[in-house]
This record gives sequence, structure tokens and C-alpha cells, in this order.
Amino acid sequence: MQMRIKVVVNPCVYFIAILFIFLISACGNSKQNAVINAKIKGVGGQWVFLREAGHDKIVTIDSTKADDKGAFEFEFECLEPRFVFLQVNDVPNPVILLTEAREQIVVKGEKDNLSRNYEVHGSKGSGLVRELNQRFENVVYTIDTLSRVFRSSQQHTRFDSIKTVIDNVYDVTLDNHRQFTINFVKQNCYSLASVLALYQQYDSRNHVLNSRKDFELFQLVDSTLFPLYPNNALVENLHQNVQMIAKQLKLYDKREDMLNEGQMLPSIMFPLLNGDTIALFDARARYILIDFWALWCDDCQKNFSGLKEVHKKYSPKGFQILQVSLDKDLPQLQKWYERDSIPWMVAADLLQWDSPILDSLSINSIPSNYLVSRRGEILARNVNLRELDEMLAKMLR
Repeated sequence: MQMRIKVVVNPCVYFIAILFIFLISACGNSKQNAVINAKIKGVGGQWVFLREAGHDKIVTIDSTKADDKGAFEFEFECLEPRFVFLQVNDVPNPVILLTEAREQIVVKGEKDNLSRNYEVHGSKGSGLVRELNQRFENVVYTIDTLSRVFRSSQQHTRFDSIKTVIDNVYDVTLDNHRQFTINFVKQNCYSLASVLALYQQYDSRNHVLNSRKDFELFQLVDSTLFPLYPNNALVENLHQNVQMIAKQLKLYDKREDMLNEGQMLPSIMFPLLNGDTIALFDARARYILIDFWALWCDDCQKNFSGLKEVHKKYSPKGFQILQVSLDKDLPQLQKWYERDSIPWMVAADLLQWDSPILDSLSINSIPSNYLVSRRGEILARNVNLRELDEMLAKMLR
């Protein structure tokens, strides 16, 4: 026989229990917060902002006014490592911090050149970011100095020897920083600071590391961070890039070398951004450069300005460009196409390395290109801009 016990709960006791649970929960949440105490000389009475990079814009998390001595404080939720920016109202470059839950972060600095002249304590990630950024800024300063010396020495009688010295210092500077970055990533692969290190770039075209050449390094960071922070936008973007490159490398064995000069391209249709499709014989041009590229390809980006010049020079004489994109984000691709006023045809099936176009044309890396006649005969492959200009000058006299 089962015995049933009836339990009577006093409503007052029940309410107190619920309140107790709520208070414990609230206290638990507050422990996840990070606190920034800062004192910056020269910003007394000015507005200071705590900001964060969203998917497509900078978002303000909080703002406050510094006291007369430039001191201020922020407290914010930090459930997992999070990049935030401390920015004074009229100072262009912010202080970048990598914060974690329960950190009590102390920042000291001066308004003038704030992003370089600051100290940070109480946050290991922020210390790593400071070390990385200050090292990188010193390298950029060295490069800028070398550029100034180069320009000012061009009329010097010993310019050749001066240039040799400048080139040597430049190469050593870049090599040393590359090695520093590699070591930094390996030693801090469990920190989001390593993602910043992977994507350092001197300008829009020149990066410290190459996602193809240094793929194992990108793969290392992805394998350590993605299992920990799969919802972090920075980590998620790295993961997608690593998967994309890994897939490309696997296709090397699947696809043979590029087609040879003198061969005829297979007859295929190219899907254009505007929704139409086109075959080579539809292009109203005597010669066509089929250029394979992607927005995420660093080396591809270096060719755009030169391609525009070649296109402008020879398109009236019978030259056309057909770019085949390996991107998968159609809105981003269309935005680039309109923003940069691209004057040639762009094809994209959004299948990236799974594209049958690449199989048909034996493309296993980018940037790659074929220079072909209108009927599809391959005249040259993987021509650089100088070679392309010379060939078109002869063919389109």
C-alpha cells in the first residue's frame, strides 16, 4: 500500500523562497559584469563612450561624463569575452579592450595620442590587445618613416645605395613583425586577441599574415576558439573562412591543372549578377579575360585598380572582362558592384568552391584567369596586368 503525504506550504514561506531564489539569480548575473575604472588626463568634463562593433556598424553601449580629473566608470554585462572601445568625444582612435566577466579593469592614459599612450591593468585580454596594437603601430610608424626617407632621397646622388638600405630595413621590419605575430598567435590561441593578430593589415591590400600561406595558423585558432565561443561574430567569421579555405585545398586533388593555351574552353553558361546568363560568344568583344576572384581574397583585391585601367584603355577596341566570383553573399556582392561602379560583367552562382564552373574550367585557386578569344580559344592563362597590357596592345592595334 502506498502512503501519500500531503504537504501544506505556508504562502508567506513560499513567497520568501521565491524572493530568495530571485536574489541569488540577480547576484549571479551581477557577477558576470565587467567594470572599467578609467582616468585620462585632458578629458575632464567631456563625454566618454563605451562602444562595440556590431555586424555592420559601431554600437554605443553606454556613455558618461568624466569628472574634472578625467575619471569615469563603466559597468556592463560580459557573459563571455567581449571587445569594447573606450572613446573620448573628440578623439578619433579609441582604446580597444578585450574584457571578461568579473574583471575590474583600470585604464590610465592621456588624451593626446590616447590609443598609443595608455596603460591597462586587471584584464589579461586587454593587455594582450595593447601589446599587439602598440607593436603594430610601431611597425607602421617605421614603414611611414622609411617612405618619407625614400621620397626625400629620390634626387640624392647616392639614391641607389640609400634605396638598398631602405629596402633591407623594410624587409627586416616586416619579417620580424610577421614572426612576432606567428609567435603571438601560437602563445595566445585561446584568446580572442589572436583573431585580431590573424587579420592585421598594413593597408587594404597588404596583410601581415596570408590566410592561404599561413592556413595552419588560422586553423589552430579556429579549432581552439570556435568550440568555446561559437556565437561570437568574430570567431564565427574566422570559422567560415577556415572552412572555405579547407574545402578549396581538398579540391586541389580533384581538379587537374588549368587548361592549356591553344585549347578551347568548354561551352558553358555564366550566371550574371543581374539574373541573366551569358555564353562567351554572346560577349561583344574580340578578346575576353575570364578572371576568378572573391571579395575575401586578399591577393585578388590588389588587381582591381589595375584591371579598371586596362579595361578603360582597351574596352573601346574590343576587350571585355568577365569576372567569376567565388563569394556566397549575394547582397554584399551586389553592394560592392554598385559601390565601386564595376564596368564589366560579374558572374556568380554562390556555390563557391563547389561551383561546376570551376570544375569545367579546372580552377583550383584564386586569383586565376584565362585570356580567350570570343569563340573560346585560350590565348594565355594567369597573365599579370603588365603582360595583359602588352598582349592587348599588340592584338588590338
